[in-house]
Amino acid sequence: MTEHESAWLAHQRARWMRPDAERWIRPDAARFLKPGIKLADAFPTLVRKYRPDQPRIPAGQPGGGRWTDDWGSAPAALSDLIKPIPAATADDLANLREVGGGRRGGGSVGDVFPGASARQQSLLDQAMARSSSALAQIRQYDPDWKPRESNLTRPGSIDGAIAEAEARARESEAHLDRLRSGIGGNLGPPLDPPRESLPSMRPFDGQGWINAYRTIYNEPNLFGEPMWRPDNGTVAAAEIDGKLYFGVNSGSPGYGEADRFEADGWRWSLVNKYPDIMRTDNIGQRPNDALYHAEATILMRAARDQSSLLADRSIDIQVDREICNSCKAVLPKLALELGNPYVRYIEVDTGMTSVMRNGSWLLWRQK
Repeated sequence: MTEHESAWLAHQRARWMRPDAERWIRPDAARFLKPGIKLADAFPTLVRKYRPDQPRIPAGQPGGGRWTDDWGSAPAALSDLIKPIPAATADDLANLREVGGGRRGGGSVGDVFPGASARQQSLLDQAMARSSSALAQIRQYDPDWKPRESNLTRPGSIDGAIAEAEARARESEAHLDRLRSGIGGNLGPPLDPPRESLPSMRPFDGQGWINAYRTIYNEPNLFGEPMWRPDNGTVAAAEIDGKLYFGVNSGSPGYGEADRFEADGWRWSLVNKYPDIMRTDNIGQRPNDALYHAEATILMRAARDQSSLLADRSIDIQVDREICNSCKAVLPKLALELGNPYVRYIEVDTGMTSVMRNGSWLLWRQK
C-alpha cells in the first residue's frame, strides 16, 4: 500500500467519527498537489474548506449570505469581508490553488504560469529581462520603435512563449546595436531623459509579457485549434515591488473565482459609497462591469498581496486594448479605496497614456 493510500484510509477512518462523514474526498487528490506535499496534510485543509457552522455575512450588508473567512475563529470584520481569503490564513491551500481559484496575480513566472518548469521559468525571465533592458535604451534614441508583432493566432505553449520572447530580445538588441553604430560609430553618451511630471519606472517590457501570457494560455484544443483568440479579452501587465502581475477580464484564461469574489465585493462597496457614479438599480450593467475588466483585476490582485494595499506606490500598467468608458468612471474610485496609488495606464497598441490619482484622472488617453 502506498503512502498516499494509507494516508487516505487513515483519514477516512477518522472522518467516519464526524457528523459530516457522508462527505467524500477523492483518494487521488495528490495529483493536484505540488511535489513534496504530503497528502495527509492536505485532507484537513480540504475539510476546513466548508463548515456548516461557519458564520455568514448578515443580510442587508454588502455580500450578505456569503461565508466569512474566520476559519474556525471569530467572524471577520465586515470591512474585510469584501476581500477573498488572505494568503496568511491559506498557506496550506496555496499549493492546492483552492482559495477561490488560486492566486494567479503576482509573483514569479511559476506563480503566474503554474505549469512552467524551473528551467522554463528561468529561460522566460532571462529573455524578458534582455528585451526590457534593450527597449529601455532604444527609447532614449527612437521612442516610437517597436519589435515586430508576435503571431498570437497559432496554438501556444510555454516553450512557444520562450521562443517568442527570445526572438523579441534578439530583435531589440540588434536594433539597439544599429542605433549605436550610426555615423561616427556610435551615438555618443545617452541624452538626458526629457523632463516630465510622471515618475520614472525601471525597464519593463509589458508588451512582451502580454504576448507571453496570451501565448501560454492559447493552448490547442482537441482539434489542434487555438482556444483563445488574440482579439478576445484584454490582458494587463505590471511589475509592482519586483513582482510580476497580470490582469484579465472575467471569462478569460487565468481569471479565477477569487477574482470574481473580490470584484463582487468591491462592486457592492462602491455602489454603496458612490451611488452617483455606480449603477444602483441593475448592478450588473455599465459602468459596474469595469470591476471585472483587466484594468481593475490587476489592481485588486496587487492590493491583495500588499499588507498596506497600494498606498504610496507609483504603478505602470500596460494593456493591450483601449480603456473603456466604464473603466474611466470606476477605476479612479476603486484605486482610491485600494490605497490611492499613482497609476499610469499605457495602451501598447495606441500609445495612449492615462494617469489617475486621488479619485480622478489627471490625464485621459493622451500621447
